[in-house]
Amino acid sequence: MDWKDAVEEVAKVAPAVATALGGPAAGGITAGAARMVTGLLGVENSPEGLAGALQDPAELKRIDSDHRLKLEQLRMEAEAAEAAEKTARLAEVNRTIRAEAASNDAYVRRWRPTFGYLMALAWLLQSGAIGWALVTDLSQAGEMAQAVTALTPMWSVALAILGINVHKRSQDKRVAAGQQPGGFMDALRLKRSG
Repeated sequence: MDWKDAVEEVAKVAPAVATALGGPAAGGITAGAARMVTGLLGVENSPEGLAGALQDPAELKRIDSDHRLKLEQLRMEAEAAEAAEKTARLAEVNRTIRAEAASNDAYVRRWRPTFGYLMALAWLLQSGAIGWALVTDLSQAGEMAQAVTALTPMWSVALAILGINVHKRSQDKRVAAGQQPGGFMDALRLKRSG
């Protein structure tokens, strides 16, 4: 038995305890809440210990009601720590993007156009190879269609990245020229005005 299974069982008896532990929806277990609950129950701090506590559902219900506030606080602390981690990760990504934009290195500034040229070259080579294969051996047309279909997700992702790169590159050029990039509402106003 793992923590998730044990928490799912606890949720049937003590929902606040299960929520503080991470619950099935959260997918993770809050270590502080697990130590607190297993300590109050006097069982081993393990999934098996927690599951064993289900033999006395009245005690779990008591903890659920008596310690609801503390359990909620532990859950919120875990969420705050997760949010802080995400914020730090996004801050690092933004630092990287700012460093790229400020770089005087030609390659760093030109990676987006380079990616576009490489995509065009790959598309041309693939299309040429498929066309050549069909012209030289038409009996392979079915397999070729399956191969092209199998490549569709790869091309979808690559073309989405290319689209974002083109949009960002255009936006960067407008900002460098002194224009403020328009937002969603500006685009709607422009569309309405004709």
